[in-house]
Amino acid sequence: MIVSEPREDIAAWVGGKIGVSFEPPYTALAHVDRGRIIAGYVFNVWTEHDVEVSLAADRLSVTLMREAFRYVVDQLGCRRATFRTRADNIPAQRALERLGARLEGRQRAYFGDCDALLYGIMKEDFPYGLNTQGA
Repeated sequence: MIVSEPREDIAAWVGGKIGVSFEPPYTALAHVDRGRIIAGYVFNVWTEHDVEVSLAADRLSVTLMREAFRYVVDQLGCRRATFRTRADNIPAQRALERLGARLEGRQRAYFGDCDALLYGIMKEDFPYGLNTQGA
């Protein structure tokens, strides 16, 4: 089941997984299975055309990816989403590339002990199609 509340719990789960904390305002989406969050997105720093997206997942479904990007495009009206990941997190980098994200830069020491890689995904590059239904 895809849920957007309680957003504080979703943000705490995502933040705990990636080692950051979120301060309002933000929104969130999560995939819950048997009462447990298995994947979550936090959306913050909205700038009309772009929103920063944080993602953590034990298991990531195409359905949640579609819903998250549909939220970015249809609800927030953004043309792109920006992601940061640890430079040493190869699985996250691969997942972002599967989503259609492109590497745009590096932020030195962003996570304190590690650089951040900055990725962007444009709505026209999202590979799953915003109008496609199903998992």
